[in-house]
Amino acid sequence: MRPSVWGRFAVVLGARGILAAVLGLVFWAVAPMVLGWHTTTVMTGSMEPSLHPGDVVVSKTVTAGELRKGQVLLFADPDHVGTLRLHRFDSLNSDGTLTTKGDANPSADSTHISRSAVTGVGYLRVPLIGTPVLWAADHRAGPLVALGSALVLVAGLAVLPAVADPSRTTGASRRGPRHRQQDHRPWAVGALLVTSVCTVAALAVPAPAAAAAFAATATAPSTMATVAATPATALTCTPNTNGSVTIGWSYDGVAPERFTTVIDGVASSDTSAGTARSTTISSWDLFSFRTSSVTVRADVTSTWTTTSASSVRISTVRFLGLGRTSCA
Repeated sequence: MRPSVWGRFAVVLGARGILAAVLGLVFWAVAPMVLGWHTTTVMTGSMEPSLHPGDVVVSKTVTAGELRKGQVLLFADPDHVGTLRLHRFDSLNSDGTLTTKGDANPSADSTHISRSAVTGVGYLRVPLIGTPVLWAADHRAGPLVALGSALVLVAGLAVLPAVADPSRTTGASRRGPRHRQQDHRPWAVGALLVTSVCTVAALAVPAPAAAAAFAATATAPSTMATVAATPATALTCTPNTNGSVTIGWSYDGVAPERFTTVIDGVASSDTSAGTARSTTISSWDLFSFRTSSVTVRADVTSTWTTTSASSVRISTVRFLGLGRTSCA
């Protein structure tokens, strides 16, 4: 073949390889969710060199008895309300709580967690596929536009024939309108492919659930007199315009360390400061259709808790990531 023919062949083959690699990474980042596993995007460098910002970690749900020292845990961030953290199980404390640590952090996390706070254990790392989530979180439109343009170009090149058909040039003068329309079909296929790739990426790339940075060391607790744990009361549910709901409550006791939202009897990753009187609940699941009962637990300490007697019900409907949570 002539050099120009070899060049075309290499470019088209390279574009197809790049497109296949991107789709393969998206598949491994998304497919485990069918099994009920969690996929999250690493947002900070606290777990380097094991995990890098932009990596996607697939976490497998395990029981409390399966937790072992050295595992990378996905759990409710005790220092940042409404977020998750990816850190390594560092040690087991005498009170049954867990101490975690980021591989890149000089010290262990200052706040201990309970076994029930663990959502899953890291099972698979998919490199870099979550980088667009980082750019979006930082409002970096330039790299996102450049990536979208590159995908359009690569997809357009990938659908071209690797070797040009000689008959398309030698017989072009004898073709009718119908044949000329057929010459443009590869670009129509390319446009469809690009649309599919962008749709899959937009719906499937996991939302951020950061490997959080090291939290500041907590101050020593002051002496506290013996008090009774008081449950939250008068729970309310208010729908929001963005597809989430706000759960409100009243509390008259000694301010706890935090309030934890309990959904169908299971403590969620949604925690609020001890001075809070409301929290927002939404869902990021790809597929979900359920009605749940929500209570609020006052955590006076990590082991001294009391749950509200009253509850509210919420309904969540999600299909391909689209839908809303509403008050039932």
